[in-house]
Amino acid sequence: MGRLSSITVDPHTRTSADPARVREWDSIVVEFLADEEALFGVEADLLECVHAPQATLLTLKLGEKEVAQCTLARNTLAHHVHEYVDVVRRLEQADSGEIGASVEALDMAKKLSHDDAARAVQEHCAVLAANHCAARRLWTLLLSLRLDTTRLLGVRGHRPVR
Repeated sequence: MGRLSSITVDPHTRTSADPARVREWDSIVVEFLADEEALFGVEADLLECVHAPQATLLTLKLGEKEVAQCTLARNTLAHHVHEYVDVVRRLEQADSGEIGASVEALDMAKKLSHDDAARAVQEHCAVLAANHCAARRLWTLLLSLRLDTTRLLGVRGHRPVR
């Protein structure tokens, strides 16, 4: 199983983004690389992410050699993006008292939505052979590339179970 030592986001995406988003991506990458359980079924040390409005290209490399590549069209994960953002927004509303929903139940829904999205990433990018942990981390990165997660308060982390 391959464990990454580097993840890059294409220079055009980085330079055209708000500095807060770039910091968010850097933070996601640091957490991804620190997670010893996030593995790929192919030997690779670099994941390159090239994000464009209609698709994101993910390339695994070992040194300079490309070992696997996956293109995710924008609509491929659209259902999961909408579902996840909806849960996060309801979680924000519950935290602020706007709605009477259980924060714990919504946090669990967020985890389940994240898991569903990770399974979709595994399915659509089977060539990367990401385990579930890596697919969850990859989903987080893909979501943050697609939309500005710095404006969604409940995206990062989960609440402790009482």
